[in-house]
Amino acid sequence: MKSNKIFGLDSDLIRLKGLLTSGSSRRQIVYIWGMAGIGKTTLAKEVYGDPDIFSHFECRAFVSVGQEYYGRREICLRVLAQMNCAMSDELCEKNDEQLYEFLHRAFKGRRYLIVLDDLWRQYDWGALTSLLPDEANGSRILLTTRIEGVARFSGSIACHKMWFLTEKDSWDLLCEKVFGEEHSCPPQLEEAGKKIAKKCEGLPLAIIAIAKHLSKAEKTPECWRMVAEKESSNIISADAEMSKALYLSYNRLPNRLKVCFVYMGVFPHDYEIPPSKLINLWRAEGFVQQETLKLLQDQAMEDLEDLVSRSVVLVCQQSSYRKIKTCKLHSVFHHLCIKEAGKDKVFQILDSYANQGIESQRRLCILNKVLFGIKDVYKLMASRSNTRSLLCTGACHPYPVPMCLDFRLLRVLDALTIRFYAFPTELVKLIRLRYLSFTYNGKLPASISKLQNLQYLIVHQYLSIRSSKAHRSNLPMEIWNMQELRHLQVMGSNLPDPTAQGACLPNLLTLLDISTRSCTKEVLRRIPNLKKLGTRIELPLDVAEAEPLCWFDHLVHLANHRYLESFKCSIVNPSPKLQVLGRSCTSYTLLSNLRKLTLSGLGFPWEYMSYIAGLWNLEVLKLRCYAFQGPEWKSFHGAFWNLTFLLIEDTDLEYWRVDDSGRFPCLQRLLIHHCYKLKEIPLGIGNITTLEMIEIVDGSPSLVASANQIQHNSGNNYGLQVCVKYSSEDDHKTKS
Repeated sequence: MKSNKIFGLDSDLIRLKGLLTSGSSRRQIVYIWGMAGIGKTTLAKEVYGDPDIFSHFECRAFVSVGQEYYGRREICLRVLAQMNCAMSDELCEKNDEQLYEFLHRAFKGRRYLIVLDDLWRQYDWGALTSLLPDEANGSRILLTTRIEGVARFSGSIACHKMWFLTEKDSWDLLCEKVFGEEHSCPPQLEEAGKKIAKKCEGLPLAIIAIAKHLSKAEKTPECWRMVAEKESSNIISADAEMSKALYLSYNRLPNRLKVCFVYMGVFPHDYEIPPSKLINLWRAEGFVQQETLKLLQDQAMEDLEDLVSRSVVLVCQQSSYRKIKTCKLHSVFHHLCIKEAGKDKVFQILDSYANQGIESQRRLCILNKVLFGIKDVYKLMASRSNTRSLLCTGACHPYPVPMCLDFRLLRVLDALTIRFYAFPTELVKLIRLRYLSFTYNGKLPASISKLQNLQYLIVHQYLSIRSSKAHRSNLPMEIWNMQELRHLQVMGSNLPDPTAQGACLPNLLTLLDISTRSCTKEVLRRIPNLKKLGTRIELPLDVAEAEPLCWFDHLVHLANHRYLESFKCSIVNPSPKLQVLGRSCTSYTLLSNLRKLTLSGLGFPWEYMSYIAGLWNLEVLKLRCYAFQGPEWKSFHGAFWNLTFLLIEDTDLEYWRVDDSGRFPCLQRLLIHHCYKLKEIPLGIGNITTLEMIEIVDGSPSLVASANQIQHNSGNNYGLQVCVKYSSEDDHKTKS
């Protein structure tokens, strides 16, 4: 069996050796970045002791820095101690300038490798580099850190991001730590053992912590099954080394970020959190402070990105803007958040009927499985009249459950996972509510306007047992009296024309899932600061296939919305043979400030793309489910000047033709999904020097071949990746 030090690190070792021994002759800084316990130090030590590295560099030094502040002088002395420099009293007694001059002479004319392990501050290495000579001889400085921003500020930096172990490597490491290199796992323990290894989610230090426990426990199927079925994070977090590593990351967070981070524990483990929901909850709870003139939304997004850069929050999916699309907590941090939340009175998870200390908690998070024992939970909830926040998480309930809503001080109610079959009249008494989300098919009453402090109103619908269609209704006219609304999302609703003079929603930035018919001149005029608009169309079942539906003539009214950045329009029940057109599709050219446009099911002919191509600020374009249809698209008119992301999905397109006059000059990512008839990608796409990735899902062999040819011919773009996936197979191939 291979050495236990490099489980899953073979490719990392090869890449890191390449970064250290090849490339520019100028001195470069290379840094290893990743979560606590992921193996940064192990990899750094492995590459430091590698024979090829030993022979390549004339002198080397490995210094463990840690979070304690040593200062430039102490680090210099540590480096010199490994350079065969006699650490005489005379050297230690030198003043700073004499010591720094001595260090400079010691490295003069020599190719060196300095490793600074576990950095927490930029100063710890930034000051040192100014003392070391740069003689263009291939010298390198290698850093390891949990905080991306500690190292990334110089153009001479190369980053190596650490990833989690695969399931196989996790299992191999667990076996080696429990049974040793010379012994294998008994067959009767293998099934439970693999479940245990999988629960560690690829984190080496977590695997080592659970292995310590298993080494001391009975090696019986019953014992291992108990460990596999329990929350392994409890055992892992109890390990002293693991706990210390996690709390170092947590304690080093700025105070303003600690509560935001801990609050993420209200979401179920392994749940992929949409940043929009998380940020809206943060803001409703009052966690985000506006430090400058920037919008609170932007400040909150920066806070989330800061948590990612500090390796305590994981990015699951990236958006088309290369922003965070979904994120989550690793299980070990999820356990830490719940523990700290209870201790610091951030929130209390109500997951049993014997919760301790709930009387002092003002935020309750109820796991939905607990609601089945509704009698005890209802009584417990009713006793907490001072509750400020109530969040229902976990799997959606298919049946209605009674909930206690007698919380006069409540500010946040997140109950999307609970179905209400009748409108809960208690809601309108919660006049302090800032955030309200629930699932309900009926019409909202006019009394909803009593919630004058409400900033976020989100109402989802469920499919009726008797019908496959969701219910559509008009919002009450009184919605225009809710002046604090920032986010309004009531699925399939119609927003009525305001009748009262001066009625408007000045703070509304996001309006989603409304009927397209609601976008009248009066409605849009009364929402002057709208930034994000999402509309839906539910076609009547008896619409003639050949009948063009003129639903978009009112888009001209969006021209006055100078702040509108994102627009989405989709047909919920599209038909490939149906064209939903407007008499004046040139309305799209009036959306001059749009940065993101998503269309689905509209059936436009491809020649109408020329109107969209002229949108100067458009960066992201997503065309889903026959948004455009027809066998041929000639993109000869308009250049999509600033488009960086293009998705074409589920269409009957066969031939895509592009001329050589500079179309898509800024395109970075091209995604073609489920376009089974498309023959090839135009070879002219290969002339785009900014192109970084072509992704094909379920494409024809000729389509894949054209992408590979573009990659082969793209001499000006060595970083182009071609990613091919097939839905019917577990096949994912990436070429670089």
